Amino acid sequence: MTSTEALSKFYQDKLWKLKILTFTSGAIIMGLEIATSRILTPVFGSTIYTWGSLIGVILSGLSLGYFLGGKVADNYPRFDKICGIVFSVGLFIVGIPFFAPFVVDATVSTLPGTQFTPLIATFLLLIFPSVLLGFVSPYVIKLGTSTLQRVGNISGNLYSIATIGSIFGTFVTVFVLIPNLAVNQIIFGIGILLVASSLIGLGKPPKIIAVAILVILIVPWAPISMTSVPHYGTLIYEKETLFSHLDVTEYGDNRSLYLDGIRHSSMNLNDPLDLVIDYTEYFHLGMMFNPSFTDVLFVGGGAFTGPKNFLAVYPETKIDVIEIDSDVIDVAKNYFDLQDTPRLQIFNDDARKHLTIFDKKYDVIILDAYASTYVPYHLMTHEFFQTLEDRLEPDGVIVSNFIGSIEGKNSQMVKAVYNTMLQTFPVNYIFLTEVKPTNIQNVMIVSSNQPYDFDRLDLYEIAKNNPSSYLVDELSFDDHFYQKSIDLSKAPIITDQRNPLEVMINPITSEPYVQEFQDQNIEENQNFEQWASIAIGSILAIISSIWLIYFKKRIWVEKIK
Repeated sequence: MTSTEALSKFYQDKLWKLKILTFTSGAIIMGLEIATSRILTPVFGSTIYTWGSLIGVILSGLSLGYFLGGKVADNYPRFDKICGIVFSVGLFIVGIPFFAPFVVDATVSTLPGTQFTPLIATFLLLIFPSVLLGFVSPYVIKLGTSTLQRVGNISGNLYSIATIGSIFGTFVTVFVLIPNLAVNQIIFGIGILLVASSLIGLGKPPKIIAVAILVILIVPWAPISMTSVPHYGTLIYEKETLFSHLDVTEYGDNRSLYLDGIRHSSMNLNDPLDLVIDYTEYFHLGMMFNPSFTDVLFVGGGAFTGPKNFLAVYPETKIDVIEIDSDVIDVAKNYFDLQDTPRLQIFNDDARKHLTIFDKKYDVIILDAYASTYVPYHLMTHEFFQTLEDRLEPDGVIVSNFIGSIEGKNSQMVKAVYNTMLQTFPVNYIFLTEVKPTNIQNVMIVSSNQPYDFDRLDLYEIAKNNPSSYLVDELSFDDHFYQKSIDLSKAPIITDQRNPLEVMINPITSEPYVQEFQDQNIEENQNFEQWASIAIGSILAIISSIWLIYFKKRIWVEKIK
């Protein structure tokens, strides 16, 4: 019996170890892909470019890994060698939370505002672990087969185990880890799990290194948040929800809700009903166009600033709110003074699904579910606006808050949505929250089937009689009331079948968004976190260098005697 055959027989007896390594590697690659999305989406948005980059880079890396791993497996295959490779991947994954913010920032600075930016960032973060984890399948098949007669059976079993691991990693990450843990904790756990699984074939020094890493990560650094999402003001609550990274911060007398680093709501702690963010005053356009309204629907809750204000200002109204994220609803109750009242009904649901099956008509519908880095594309199509029409009373109006511009290079998305709404609602008025129409800002569109015919002075007089005089200043001069003709010759109609919105929003994400408070100082303790992150990352880099030297000298180049 040759030495190679003897080794194959030895590893055949240890097939359970190969199965553990295979299962764990399959689970980790999917968990890593999903967890990394929470690093990328706050910066690049949850677009087809982001998810296409994640899937494409992972598949490309695995394919290259399968090819290279097969070649390496044919050259003195040993179990400790593949375990050493997996150990190295685990170390790299543990380091991702420390260097990911620098990679993302550098990518955005070098290649801003293109659809390829998330691809470059994803490549830099995930290509290395993807390639090396691709080594596992061909390598364990080589170690697990002693004769050609059994290669089909063994390879089939191991590929099946890898696939089951991937399914397991996907479900656990989505349904257990992300709802309950911070992203950096998830990635640390994934890396440590991979390191631990590789120790079944390694000696004492790697075990010492693994324990040192575990101690470094868990004991002194657990509370540190290593995220590319800045915290404006003093952070008082933070959570990874099913849909976004959520922060509640305080700055002076204001408490704010941030989702993926974008401020969605603010509350004056001394006057909880005050409308701190200017664009929310434009919600009262619904009253100006339809003063007899009683039933109001808000699509998108945020911190429930608008609904709370309407309940106070208009005592005869009844408010329904559809909010897809249950954590946002909880935060509104716990941190933004949202009180239970019979006049307020909250639905935790997707707006389109809910409105399709919930048969109720409204006098005013306020759409406030859009952000500067992400648009729920199924809430901006011709089919969705037809559903809204079915939910409107005959004299009802829709007040929509879109982010973009109405003129210039960043106006594509707003023009496309405006053109789409025209197919259902022939009456549309445009209001700008900033006076310069080329600025990226909150663009408010009031839509209806009623033949409303208002000019600025009409609305100005109505605003003066509003219970709280909202929009009097804004409507006292022409700049906020957009009256120019709009060139829609190149603006497509957005449908469920043809929806290029993610292409249109791409240039918007790279431009400054005009909104108050964006020049706040980032909280001081985040500076501490950044320095702490650099320090612990440097320590891990030193440990990783020691491991690589050991791996090269004692495992990789050592030949079988």
